[in-house]
Order: sequence, then structure tokens, then C-alpha cells
Amino acid sequence: MNNEIPAIWLWVSGIFFVVNILFFIALSFAAIKLVQFLGVLMPKVNELSGQVSGLIKRVEEVAHRVEEVAGSVKETVDGLGGRAKGVVGSVELVAQSASRQFEKFSPFVVGAMTAMRLVKALNEMRHGKGIKKATSKRGLEKRPASRGIMSLFGRK
Repeated sequence: MNNEIPAIWLWVSGIFFVVNILFFIALSFAAIKLVQFLGVLMPKVNELSGQVSGLIKRVEEVAHRVEEVAGSVKETVDGLGGRAKGVVGSVELVAQSASRQFEKFSPFVVGAMTAMRLVKALNEMRHGKGIKKATSKRGLEKRPASRGIMSLFGRK
């Protein structure tokens, strides 16, 4: 029996070990560079995390202030709504009062307007304005001069 290792196998194994050693050296070099890079980067990361925590505090303060302002606005709107309801109620009371006053005096106003119409109609009838125009051919006759309301009572 022959226990010899083939030569090709030895060459392949040797190449594999040399490549592995070179790969290990390259990885070691990359790891050292990575550690150096992280050493430079860590202060910047810490600074940024400090700024972010500061911003978080500011955002929380702003959110708190916004909540306070929203509460204040709600209270103001509620107060104005109550005042507006009071103003509307006052306007309704004034309108009702004016309506009652008008209802009190409306018979006098209607009576006065009716009296004025009656006086006007009597003046027209007395001067013959309504009947003569309807019966005349051309409506050209002269009407007498108006003497006013005193002519109804026989005074000149």
C-alpha cells in the first residue's frame, strides 16, 4: 500500500494556506483601521446624541406650551360663546320690548292713517275730483282751489 500524498494536493494546500494568511492579514489591517475610524467617530456621535437629547427637551417644552395655549384658547372661546349667547339674549329682549311697544301704539297709527285717508277722500269728493273726471269728455274742467282741511268744517 502506498501512503504518499499526491504533489498536486500539497501545492493546492500550500496555496490555500498562503491565501488564508494574506486574507487574515488584510482582515486584521481592516479591523485596526475600523477601530481607528470608530475612535474618531465616537466624539461626533456623542455630540450629536447630546444635541438630539437637547432637541427632544425643546420639543417636549413646545408641546407643553402648545397644550397650554390650546387650553387657554378653549377657555377664551367658551367665554366668548357665553358672552355671545348673552348678547343674543339681550337683543331678543330688546326686540320683544320694541314689538310690545309697537303693539301698544299700532291702533293709534292705524287710526291716524285711516283718518288721513278719509280726509283725503272727503277733500277729493268735496272738490269733485273723482266724479267729474270720470264723466267729462276730455277731463279738462277746472277744479276749485283747495282750501285744506278747514273747508270740511265750513270755515274759509
